[in-house]
Amino acid sequence: MRRILLFCVVVGLFAGQASAGMYVMDAATAINLRDVTYYNADPSSSLDWVGYNDGTAWNGDQAGNRVWGSADYGFPMYYQVGFGGDLKDSSVGIPLASVDIGAAGNTNGVLTALQGLGSFDSYGLYIANDNDDSWEYRLYADINGTPYRSGSWTLLSKETHTFLTLSFGGLKAFGVSPGYTGLTDIGFEIRATKYTDTYHTSVVPVPGAVILGLLGLGVVGWKLRKYA
Repeated sequence: MRRILLFCVVVGLFAGQASAGMYVMDAATAINLRDVTYYNADPSSSLDWVGYNDGTAWNGDQAGNRVWGSADYGFPMYYQVGFGGDLKDSSVGIPLASVDIGAAGNTNGVLTALQGLGSFDSYGLYIANDNDDSWEYRLYADINGTPYRSGSWTLLSKETHTFLTLSFGGLKAFGVSPGYTGLTDIGFEIRATKYTDTYHTSVVPVPGAVILGLLGLGVVGWKLRKYA
């Protein structure tokens, strides 16, 4: 009975998120994201690898299942879709180099597919820094030429992860029906914390990971209440 109730709570949490109008990026979309715009970056900066988690244990480096680019991922991959590349400043100093990785950088029709999803007023993304150095992240979207950014940069130390959100301020993005506004790009930004470095970032939980995590937290909480 407790398992059934806990499952209902988990489903309710996800349903509440959906009813709030938040689009949470999925793997089918993420795998089609590519580098769009570089800021304060040397021309040699590039996105070199995009692919899927190959199922290797988290604490071990993995090759990954490459979809785009060359070589191997070469680091542990926490989430389902990984991105690897180089960021080098155009000049030594501040501000440091950053890159937009988004739907507008792809030619497989992913942006058109997003525009047909319906109406959303916010966007969420599970994101992990798989690298052995710290990197900064934030979400972005462009709606009818107006840029939206998720506030200040979020610093992730090595091998850590988080869930980032971006509000469109009440605007209804994605849809193409009357009353909706046009989405022209969506994705995430990576910013270096030193002059030159190679990033390894993954997004979108491996199937079942979020639910299992919530179930685990629920079981721990129930046991703590039982013995309190």
